[in-house]
Amino acid sequence: MTIYLVPGLGNDKRIFKNLIEYFQDYKLEILEHLPFLSLEETLEEYSKRLVQKVGQFDEDSIIIGFSLGGLIATEMSKIINFKKVILISTVKHKLELPTVIRLAGKFNFQIPASLIKKAIGSISLMLGVTDRVGANYISEIIGDADSGHIIWAQKSASSWNNILIPDNYIHIHGTRDEIFPINFVKASHIIKLGTHYMIMDRAEEIANIIKSEI
Repeated sequence: MTIYLVPGLGNDKRIFKNLIEYFQDYKLEILEHLPFLSLEETLEEYSKRLVQKVGQFDEDSIIIGFSLGGLIATEMSKIINFKKVILISTVKHKLELPTVIRLAGKFNFQIPASLIKKAIGSISLMLGVTDRVGANYISEIIGDADSGHIIWAQKSASSWNNILIPDNYIHIHGTRDEIFPINFVKASHIIKLGTHYMIMDRAEEIANIIKSEI
């Protein structure tokens, strides 16, 4: 079994650092983002290109998508029949996107990447980071992120038009997720007090859920 992992905005595999410690007995492959072709490239179009990085496919393989990576994993599951589609701190279809994000898509609005990079403190709080180590970690991820990718990610996510939900999905979500609020999301597994950052500070709980399902 191969476990494919798709990171979120910022395209940083470091976000899986704590989670993969619990899957050392599995073959792991991180599907880092490809350069987007244009700001008009949709998540559906982009995902068709990312599928090509999967290579030799094993029918027992699973895919794990975090945040924006969950949207991408959902699109990839339309092309490849993964054994399981595991979604963490994300959404499965357009109606789970919060209203503010859908309005941003409607009016083609994106927060400038430079502003996001300057607002690390506020973003860390929104993600649910409460310690300096985590804040420094988020600062590094956002600081290293390509500005163009940040804009494309916002645009493509806010205009995502998917209505198909994978039959074999597992959706793990926290009750204190400020990016994708729980009241918009129908998750299969809910982590009480879990934030958008829970993939880092609640990794063991998430790993136990995943292992129980695969």
